[in-house]
Amino acid sequence: MTAAPIKFERFTSGTAQTWTKETWAEVIRVILIGGGGPGGGGARKPSGTAASGGAGGGGGAVIDRIYSADQLASTETYTVAGSQTGGAGGTADNANGGQGSVGNNTTFTINGVTVTAYGGGAGVGGTNGAATGGGAGAGLDGAGGNGSGTTNGTAGANGGAAGAAANTGFFGGAGGAAGVNSASTPTAGQPATRGGGGGGAGCGKTSTPTYGTGSAGGAARDQAGSAHATAGLRGWGYPGSGGGGGNSSATTPENGGDGGAPGGGGGGGGTTVNGVNAGNGGAGARGEIIVISYGNVSGSGGPVQLVDSQGLVG
Repeated sequence: MTAAPIKFERFTSGTAQTWTKETWAEVIRVILIGGGGPGGGGARKPSGTAASGGAGGGGGAVIDRIYSADQLASTETYTVAGSQTGGAGGTADNANGGQGSVGNNTTFTINGVTVTAYGGGAGVGGTNGAATGGGAGAGLDGAGGNGSGTTNGTAGANGGAAGAAANTGFFGGAGGAAGVNSASTPTAGQPATRGGGGGGAGCGKTSTPTYGTGSAGGAARDQAGSAHATAGLRGWGYPGSGGGGGNSSATTPENGGDGGAPGGGGGGGGTTVNGVNAGNGGAGARGEIIVISYGNVSGSGGPVQLVDSQGLVG
């Protein structure tokens, strides 16, 4: 029996790029992963002021669909979500941490109709006297909401999770951890069954002052969330886990860990005292596209091809 041809393509970058359908393809599987939301930066506050660390970013959504090849045009257009920079840590005395923007979307056209995998929401930067809201996980029909002040972000439409909430669905991202106004380790970034893991929160400080440890990122499927200040783990064909939040410190506050590519939320930055730069929030991970083309078993046959954004790899 002649082997059926299979072509595997992976795209990790690109804006408004062209994908070309193989003439022998009969069935095409398309996997789209949205970008992760970034973590908020840590605060820089007076010694006698309690302050929170930066909150974690939400995870990106994943779309996994199978089409008959005749449902796709001979060429289609795609865009892969780029990573989203985390909020800046405070660099001036008495400054709050910065907040980044919502994670980027990944898109692919199917015969002129754009299919979108949405990005996760951004975590709030650290502040004095209050907790910080975590970014929300993306859903099938909308991006995760950014945290706002002490309020966690709103779940992305149709399957997302609110900030600081887990996602047990098959497509949405998890929420990033909320920051706490103390030196206690915040609750970890939240896990997702199939979407991107939420980022951990950076640790705050007390008015004594005392400092502490940032929380771990949230798991994504079988990829564990990472410890404080550590980047999330990479997913293969599914999103990555959340980055860990940074420790607070009077001398060396940590940056939040970047979200695991693709789609993991970034960890929040650790808070510090006046005179020291606070930790930056971790970046929300980039997105990804995987396209697998299958030929007919009774067709011409051929080898398996593995192609990523750098060219033919197998």
